[in-house]
Amino acid sequence: MDTKETVKVAVIGIGAFGELHARNLAALPEARLTALGNRTRSKAERLAAELGVPEVFTTVEELIDQQAAEALVIATRTDTHVPIALKALSAGMHVLVEKPVSEDLEEANDLLEISRTSDQVVMAGHICVFHSMINPLIQRVRQEGFRSLDFVRHRPRKTGEIYPEEHPIAMTMVHDLYVAAQMAGGEEPVYFDALDATNSQGLADHAWGTLRWDDGRVATFHSHWILPDGAAGDGFDRVEVFGDRYVARVDTNPQNLTWTDDKVTWPLCLEISSVEGRPTGMLAEELRSFLAACSGAPVPPGCRMEDAIQVQRWMDTLLKSAMDK
Repeated sequence: MDTKETVKVAVIGIGAFGELHARNLAALPEARLTALGNRTRSKAERLAAELGVPEVFTTVEELIDQQAAEALVIATRTDTHVPIALKALSAGMHVLVEKPVSEDLEEANDLLEISRTSDQVVMAGHICVFHSMINPLIQRVRQEGFRSLDFVRHRPRKTGEIYPEEHPIAMTMVHDLYVAAQMAGGEEPVYFDALDATNSQGLADHAWGTLRWDDGRVATFHSHWILPDGAAGDGFDRVEVFGDRYVARVDTNPQNLTWTDDKVTWPLCLEISSVEGRPTGMLAEELRSFLAACSGAPVPPGCRMEDAIQVQRWMDTLLKSAMDK
């Protein structure tokens, strides 16, 4: 495929994030959004009508029969990611799989093995490595080294109500595990530890994690959804890095843009926006990288299946540590 050609792309799973994918793809000149899929067909139909997307479907098999797309963005429930990806790959489609790739490490490894022999692109979705402040920080930290990393990712209480089956380690801390893995150059920690706390319904809504490498470097993580609803918008995220001769801090959410009338708000809570209708920010850059990979460019570090498997292993180990206590 010529790198200047547009890529025909479908999205399956029209939840909050799947809709963001669809809206970005509809506005990217590198893509032609040709189909939207969802278990509830009417939900896909409504968005397709708004965006001018010609096809809708309810299953990946239906999409394959339609022959409507060369590439598929998978934004469904985590437990469906790998089965959908395998069917799409067998039909000759490239796939972008949202994080986490799977709930099961063995299943994720199966996808990794198939990706190594497939002619199609298999890319793990991880928008944080495309963040305009995080990506330069990763590069600098890999160059300078670090002694300790500290990640904070906090969300409103409603997050747990919307996703009661999710654990903070798997839902929010996983973003920071990806960033830590890239800062460490993919080196494996030798020590993992985690704790969690539960709400009045017995569901985990608070988690802490620690990684340590054999040379004494440490990464710590704190992730929860216990902020009062409405008190802090979409929550807040922070990264602090300490080296032998430097310290770095990035507040990634909310961005440093505030608007105050009767109350203060953060118009750019996450780095997902547009300029004159053209998508900008980390999700747009992730999708551009996927489209470029479909046309022959390499999958970026942090989004390769090997990277996803490593972070899946770290996440599973931390989850086991927290639940064993």
